[in-house]
Amino acid sequence: MAIQVSIDMTAKPGRFDDLRDWFIAHIPGTRNFAGNITVEIARNQDEPNRIFFVEKWNTRADFESYLAWREESGVIAELVEMLDGDITFRYHDFIGV
Repeated sequence: MAIQVSIDMTAKPGRFDDLRDWFIAHIPGTRNFAGNITVEIARNQDEPNRIFFVEKWNTRADFESYLAWREESGVIAELVEMLDGDITFRYHDFIGV
């Protein structure tokens, strides 16, 4: 059964454009990774350095495999350099309503 993953992060002051460029370079790899269904990225209107992802994956294991691949490739370390604080991951099951 498909799951939804929400990801919340905040760019360091002055780094939003760098972060956006990073997304443009790396999100195609996310969308093409086995098990990914969709990825949407939004910017908070009231806190413009805050970024919110909504992703849909076939399984949590698929997402965890993806995250491990990104970690091993060093891409997560690049991302963290541009962030102010931690990345928050939340996993959701669809309830069929």
